Amino acid sequence: MKSISIIASLFLVLLLASTTGCIDTNTNNESTYSTATPYVDDQNGITDKSGVAIGTMSTVYHHFSEYDNQSAAYAIVGDTIIVELEENIANGYSWEMTYSEGLKLKEDAYLGASIGAELAGAPGYHMWIFEVTETGEQVISGIYVRPLEEITGTEDGYELTIDVIPESELINTTGTVTYKDLEGGFYGIVGTDDTRYDLMNLPDDFSIDGTEVRFTAYPRDDMMSFHMWGSIIEIRTISPVL
Repeated sequence: MKSISIIASLFLVLLLASTTGCIDTNTNNESTYSTATPYVDDQNGITDKSGVAIGTMSTVYHHFSEYDNQSAAYAIVGDTIIVELEENIANGYSWEMTYSEGLKLKEDAYLGASIGAELAGAPGYHMWIFEVTETGEQVISGIYVRPLEEITGTEDGYELTIDVIPESELINTTGTVTYKDLEGGFYGIVGTDDTRYDLMNLPDDFSIDGTEVRFTAYPRDDMMSFHMWGSIIEIRTISPVL
């Protein structure tokens, strides 16, 4: 599996050669929303190793795998959605994928296993790259089948929902990270206008009381928090105010 991962990574690097940053996201989000990996175009400033894209950007690349099945994520028009699923063409199975009209398919490629692994019948990976072209709920779904076989409804499936909001609805501001010793303790951000933000996914590198930050975020009015402290947001990008 390590050789497959290396091939997949090299392929992705070639496809996204114009990307200036590559950041792995692992949040503690307790909702059904995905913890996918974003890549940032037009990124300025330092690189954050904590797991959330940083800097000023026009485009974010969201990377999803089989672990994101039945999950959802936020995006804006212009973002790129990358889905990478295990596929074993040696046993005749492949993914049949469908997607919403608000997504434009840019790449559809099978990333094979290494030569030695192929001889052993090991699976490779299939990658689809979409450009987000319309706002609203967009869906990517698929079933894992042998071509020409009758679909029974018991096949393995995959579904990913992308909530695409207008860019104008993004929160784009500066503020100060603050630690609140309530409900077991948590970090929030107090904006320059004194607005309080309850964070779903503050990176570890920014979990320092008093840190001044610039950030963009998705408003998460659909979520509730036991903190009862401020507006719930999901960070899209964050960087320190230098």
